[in-house]
Amino acid sequence: MEFYRALSEYYDEIFPLKGVQKTFLHDYLKQESLTSVLDIGCGTGTLALEISQNGIRTLGVDLSEEMIEISNRKAQTTGSTAAFSVADMRDLSSITEPFEGIVCLGNTLAHVSGESGLKQVLTQFWKKGTHLLIQIVNYDRILAKQVKTLPTIKTEHLIFQRFYTHRADGKLDFSMKIEFPVSGQVVSGLNRLFPIKYDLLKKALAETGWEVSEVWGSYAKEPWTEDSSATVLSAKRIPE
Repeated sequence: MEFYRALSEYYDEIFPLKGVQKTFLHDYLKQESLTSVLDIGCGTGTLALEISQNGIRTLGVDLSEEMIEISNRKAQTTGSTAAFSVADMRDLSSITEPFEGIVCLGNTLAHVSGESGLKQVLTQFWKKGTHLLIQIVNYDRILAKQVKTLPTIKTEHLIFQRFYTHRADGKLDFSMKIEFPVSGQVVSGLNRLFPIKYDLLKKALAETGWEVSEVWGSYAKEPWTEDSSATVLSAKRIPE
């Protein structure tokens, strides 16, 4: 699709890895002494490339072939040891090697179909790693306040806008628009999201063999509240 080709091309410009996120990530990796990480929904590979700099064996996977193509190109250019491949988080059977850490950031988890789909994905994660780090939008706030727009992102080359439509079935239609002021081009796309509230996420984790370790409301490690901008959560696999 035209929109996702455009998004992949400008993804790093729209969503650069910020200092607070980088600090949080390195603190987490050091705290848990992880030597291998599977990055689910890796996008253009920025996070996986950062992780691999610590000598950590890293594999980034994404459903988008365009994103993985860019990730591989960046790894080759920088000489990174990080590897990348196309994979669906709902079925990770093609990944045969085990990992200590699973990271699923950038609201990737909200692309599940519903509660059963959430449990399916968390079970896949359980089979692949012993430590789990998740970050999603705080949907408790989005639903309670009926939030319809997210802050507009303006860069040197584009304007990126995001909108929510609250559906009667409880899901969200998430529409995105990229405007290129110089050329006048506009591309748009839409995803249907399952808004995962905090209590539901904890319940699903417990039912799929995970024990929650810590929860924050941002990468700055602020305490989580219903008004937090994000839900950032770490968990550990409960042995069978």
